[in-house]
Amino acid sequence: MEHTRHLPGRTRLLIGLVLSIFGIAFAVIGVATAMPTIMRDLDAPQLYAWAFTTTVTGMLLSTLLAGRIADRVGPLPPMVAGYVLFGGGLLMGALAPTVWVLLAGRLVQGLGAGSLSLALFVTIALTFDGAERAKVLGALSFVWLLPAFVGPPLAGWLTLSSWRLVFAGVLPLLAVAALLALPSMKNVQAIFTPSEEDEPLRMWAVVLVVIAPSLVQLAGEPLGPWSIVAGVAGAVSLGVGFPTIMPRAIKLFSPGLGPVVLTRGLMAGCFFAAEAFVLLVLQNLRGLSVIEAGVALTIGSIGWSAGSWGQARPWVRLRRDQLISLGALLCALGLFTMMGFIAWTGSPLWIGVLGWVVAGLGMGVMMPSTAVAIMGLSRQDEQGRNNSALQMAEALGNALLTGMAGAIYVGVVRQSSAQTSFVWLFLALTGICTLALFVSRRIGPLTNDSSSVRV
Repeated sequence: MEHTRHLPGRTRLLIGLVLSIFGIAFAVIGVATAMPTIMRDLDAPQLYAWAFTTTVTGMLLSTLLAGRIADRVGPLPPMVAGYVLFGGGLLMGALAPTVWVLLAGRLVQGLGAGSLSLALFVTIALTFDGAERAKVLGALSFVWLLPAFVGPPLAGWLTLSSWRLVFAGVLPLLAVAALLALPSMKNVQAIFTPSEEDEPLRMWAVVLVVIAPSLVQLAGEPLGPWSIVAGVAGAVSLGVGFPTIMPRAIKLFSPGLGPVVLTRGLMAGCFFAAEAFVLLVLQNLRGLSVIEAGVALTIGSIGWSAGSWGQARPWVRLRRDQLISLGALLCALGLFTMMGFIAWTGSPLWIGVLGWVVAGLGMGVMMPSTAVAIMGLSRQDEQGRNNSALQMAEALGNALLTGMAGAIYVGVVRQSSAQTSFVWLFLALTGICTLALFVSRRIGPLTNDSSSVRV
């Protein structure tokens, strides 16, 4: 793909992609910061976890569909749909009169984020060669995290005036990103080769996978015997649907693509489920204000920045699969430290921040490394479906583990205390992240292309 180095409009396109990632990330982090206030204002604190589950459910559906569309007609149509849906979801959130409109807006926002993110990754695979991808994806991973430095304090400040501004403030940035990226996409479409393989999605399996997170979330609600029924139904839906929707090239338990996908899903799910409850820990257990908690979360994000920068350095001698395993190890250690911080009532705040830094360091190493691995192991005409599988695993892990975390939180709080629920929650996430470490060892040797990238 050497010809992509001189693709016309590539710089303008890259700026548009960067701004798109920044906009999505700011919305994710800013809304997470404001969510405790939002749910209190809408008199629905019991639906806190659903505000995250609905978004990821939308991402699941759109990621699955957009991947196949991108392989057939190119990344432009799912990118346009992503901008429209994501912007529409933000607008619904900003104007939401009730919690139900807010949840519907979060669903639409997820549909847009999934489609847009998938289109961005396919565009990167088509536009940059193997030696450049680690550097570009590392930069985008840093941009994804950049709002963590300004997002929580800014979102906290905006929330003091009106939490609706957290949604509305992203819309102008999204419009600028679209104006920069879309005109240059005609050059990407020109080098796109449609897939000749007919590998249709089984829609019944798609439905099973999409509803699985909601069923798991229902298992944590006080529904009596129906909670057990919902939990079992969610597990069955996932077990039947997930292997069915995987592209034929991805064998989940064979070396190569499969373990990369599983590791990404497990790790991302653990980290983002933890992130959804870190603010509650800092505010409810330690008495920090929304701004103080946002600042603490911002400091903890330094680790992600360091990891995303370091994985693309030419002096890093670890193979790409070893970098993924290193990321899993660091994330597990960070979450374990967070659990200790919660369990030890008198522990200083810096211990919790350190744990979040280490967990973020692991994510910063893992996220771009798994994307580089998928792109390097995929042909051009299967970039859409394989990147879709990677992002679908991330969204599914996010939804399921956030739902599981919500079930633990609600269930244990009813029986014991908030502190005990948080301890069990982070213990479970640490165990699952440790499982991701063992799964990553099944990937097999992968060359680290970043060694040929000039700094």
